Amino acid sequence: MLEHVDGSRPDPVDAPEPEVLGDRYRLDAVMGRGGMATVHRARDLLLDRDVAVKVFPPVHEDTDDLLRNRAEIRVLATLSHPGLVTLHDAGTVHHDDGSQQVYLVMELVDGPTLAEALREGVLGVDETAAVGKDVAEALAVVHEREIIHRDIKPANILLTGRNGGPTAKLADFGIARLAGATRLTMTGMTLGTVSYLSPEQATGSALGPPSDVYGLGLVLIECLTGRPAFSGTAAEVAAARLTTSPEIPPHLDARLADLLARMTRMAAEERPTAQEVADDLAAITAAPSDETLVLPSVESPGGDPLPPTRAVPVAEPPSTGRWDRVRSGRAALVGGAAVLLVGGAVLVGQLVSGDGTPQEPPAYPRVQGTLGESLTQLQESVEP
Repeated sequence: MLEHVDGSRPDPVDAPEPEVLGDRYRLDAVMGRGGMATVHRARDLLLDRDVAVKVFPPVHEDTDDLLRNRAEIRVLATLSHPGLVTLHDAGTVHHDDGSQQVYLVMELVDGPTLAEALREGVLGVDETAAVGKDVAEALAVVHEREIIHRDIKPANILLTGRNGGPTAKLADFGIARLAGATRLTMTGMTLGTVSYLSPEQATGSALGPPSDVYGLGLVLIECLTGRPAFSGTAAEVAAARLTTSPEIPPHLDARLADLLARMTRMAAEERPTAQEVADDLAAITAAPSDETLVLPSVESPGGDPLPPTRAVPVAEPPSTGRWDRVRSGRAALVGGAAVLLVGGAVLVGQLVSGDGTPQEPPAYPRVQGTLGESLTQLQESVEP
């Protein structure tokens, strides 16, 4: 303990009191900062629960920023869906200089943003499809209310990590607006993060729900590759949006590759709706991409049964991260084709005896699906 030379002890230095908004919400640690607001972990002193409080910078009356803040409150108040961050409360702090500071009290999501998760490594096909499905379902609800988010990016997607609930929640409607409503900014001014702008946003054209679908397509591509689909200076990125389509990752599940190509088409009217995206991704999550194919045993030309054959992935150059799992589905198809060719050679050997006399074809266990149809056609093609 420190003492003065006269033996007395100094007065303890009081720690600064945490700020309490509206005599109710105690601001604790900062969870994130953006260009438009700061998000705090906070405590609701009335209901004794943890919440997230989004605090906007102080602004003066009748400015675009204040109008935009109030617009976000109105937007969030009309929305309710498991894939959307829930708005609990809102308020305004009035300062002596005449400025006002708007704050939003929202559901606290205990999980990282998608942007933070991608710093740890890429996602596999099934993980990407699950995140995309939840966001697309949320967007479908938003679009039904004629609201456009306009800023779909990894930093605005929160991962919940819950079992039995949504994998991801869509947040930050700070620049959302009603479809067809008057802009809050100057004519021609573009809002949104440049790496995820749609072609319509890059040109300042009229926006609609397809713009959000395009942005989600770019986010899902980044989930699989670990990098934005478009990179460079702001001018280069915006220009590239008007002349090229994003590159779809190679060795990708064919269903997901086709969906991503449709989501990121240049023409807005050619893109699927958010609900169609959600339905397609739900089908992908229902049939995981890493299923292994097992074929029934058949007899060898010498009469001995061959062991069941398992289609294994074709060896590929080593890689890092969870991107390896993306390759497994396509590799299994290649392995399946090789097994089919081997089966054809065995079948031909069985149908012809040593003296060339045709033999009765043996009975095989029935194989369901496309592979079974292919085996049947192969058997019929070599019958005498």
